[in-house]
Amino acid sequence: MAETFAAHYVSLHVRMSNTAALHLYRDTLGFSVDKVEAKYYADGEDAYSMKMELDGLKGELREMEEQIFGRDEGEAVGSEGREEEKVKVKIGRGRGVRDLVERSEVAV
Repeated sequence: MAETFAAHYVSLHVRMSNTAALHLYRDTLGFSVDKVEAKYYADGEDAYSMKMELDGLKGELREMEEQIFGRDEGEAVGSEGREEEKVKVKIGRGRGVRDLVERSEVAV
């Protein structure tokens, strides 16, 4: 979300009775309870409105990638970026069937 959409935060709602989801979002993924929304669900149950700030996440991800993979020097590697010889090829209607068939002519 931070990299693709430049989002500043992510928010969601969780039923107060859903302890598994609450544990996942709060304790494992790092969301915090922003507020309680009374009677959020159709059956009248309250919901936790949860939020995760993403502002500092992009920089942290970049630092982790550099530690794991090393710093990107920004230069092309291998054949990337190298100019190759261009060859003109006949295509389309100008190319007849006989041009497509390999002929083997043997002098008898």
